[in-house]
Amino acid sequence: MRVRPGTVDRLRSVYFDVWFALSERLGRVRRPSPEEPCGELTGLAPAAARRIEELRRRYGVAFERRHAARSALLNYEYLDLLDAAFAAWGLEVPRGRQLHDVGCGGFAYAAALHAYFAPRRLVGYDVEGYRRLRGGVNRHERALGHLAGLSGAEFVVADYREVVRPADVLVAFFPFVTPAPVLGWRLPLRLLDPPGLFAAMRRNLVPGGRLVMVNHGVEEAVVAAREAEAAGLRAVARTERLRLGGEPPWPVVVSAWGEGG
Repeated sequence: MRVRPGTVDRLRSVYFDVWFALSERLGRVRRPSPEEPCGELTGLAPAAARRIEELRRRYGVAFERRHAARSALLNYEYLDLLDAAFAAWGLEVPRGRQLHDVGCGGFAYAAALHAYFAPRRLVGYDVEGYRRLRGGVNRHERALGHLAGLSGAEFVVADYREVVRPADVLVAFFPFVTPAPVLGWRLPLRLLDPPGLFAAMRRNLVPGGRLVMVNHGVEEAVVAAREAEAAGLRAVARTERLRLGGEPPWPVVVSAWGEGG
């Protein structure tokens, strides 16, 4: 059963819809806007610091040299999730393929996907491209800054439900399946369409391809799994993992999906 938004949520959605439409209508891209690198990450719990150092050595990365602290930590968190999940599953990592990130936000973690999957082509899709950020830049400009130096990487402002483009690998970090996260991102509820979103992912996933999905906790993962199965996807593997850097760390569910039977 899907959660129905209340009156207050619907009113918030109308307000967000006005600003969303305005920003997209007036948005334009002037130039890539990379972040100021933090140089180093501080204040980490000992276990997180050890894990990050392990990831640095294994993948030859140093995200803090090209990102602000928050984005650098996000890259290590997502790299950790992928590395730990595939190790637990014993599945072959689909490297060197065509990869879509579905709902990539500002694509701050593109470097982690590039390091882990070494994709031939990395395309991040997000429906919102022109929200203003600190410093007067918009999301599209910041995303282009995140992609600087990453070969074959692209950011596309598009509703993934309308995308028709094949991919060998899809990744979906925290796709919207309930109202609360949509409103939490200050987006209108008309963008909440799990059946349409998962149908698009199933349509674009090539035969033998792989979807990797991450959800906030078990309850959300159950909802997402139901939508994935209804769209014709088949669960291949699943694991739970604590995210790095949180105080306290909080659990997520990472799952792998393929074509349905």
